[in-house]
Amino acid sequence: MTSISIIIPAFHAHETLLRAVLSLTAQSHAAWQAIVVSDDGVDYKEVLVGQGFSDPRVLHTSTGRIGSGCHHARNCGLPLMAGEALTWLDADDAFAPDRLARLLPLAERYGAAADRLLCLDADTGAPLFAPPPPREEVITLDLAAFLTLDQPLVPLMMRRYVQPRIAGVELAEDVIANIRLLDQLPALAWLQSELYHYYIRKGSLAHSAESGARFDRAYAGFLNRLEHGDGFGLSPQARPIAMAGLSRKRALNTAFEAARQTAPDLTFQAFMAQHAPA
Repeated sequence: MTSISIIIPAFHAHETLLRAVLSLTAQSHAAWQAIVVSDDGVDYKEVLVGQGFSDPRVLHTSTGRIGSGCHHARNCGLPLMAGEALTWLDADDAFAPDRLARLLPLAERYGAAADRLLCLDADTGAPLFAPPPPREEVITLDLAAFLTLDQPLVPLMMRRYVQPRIAGVELAEDVIANIRLLDQLPALAWLQSELYHYYIRKGSLAHSAESGARFDRAYAGFLNRLEHGDGFGLSPQARPIAMAGLSRKRALNTAFEAARQTAPDLTFQAFMAQHAPA
């Protein structure tokens, strides 16, 4: 059975990490290894034991720093990776029980596979939107197609495609990581089922009143780096595609911020649901 590593950055995760690791013990694919990376100096093994949880498949390490960022925490987990495939899990999110089992065959075929996100209210656990029925349909995405999406993707990738996260990228670092992944692949398999449970908390880094301005600065920096800097190590073919796609995302972020002037509680996910093609 193919083994899968899951890296979990943990920062102020006392209240949510147990839910994340319990979603792993519930997986129908049992050959997994989780690597919890503390980025706040907390011994999360001790925290979990205090909450009644212990599983030898869950390893623990630390960045040795406080708030170094999820990109750095993910990189600190890579040396402990023992799996033949890798995926990521945020400490405040969770997997559906069949996520690994359903994505792995697609990753083995295409090199990497992802699913849709089920967006949940972090306070109530209720879906923010009515989820569609589970579907087995698979769409293949090249880099240009990926950059037209308006939701995050959390891929499961085979070990040969794993790369460290780029230093200095925090906001939208998953977008940059996925651009770099797709630069290596002919296509990524996108399963049309919501198997990643994404808990949205108001006031978080990506969902606060200042998020729009922060993302605009991030996108501006990305575009400058693509045009004048190292280009994130992308191939010459991928750079202009990435620039066009990130320019579009920046424009969407601007439109979202304009919409929030009259609807301050609007989330980006709700904004995109309102503006989805009929």
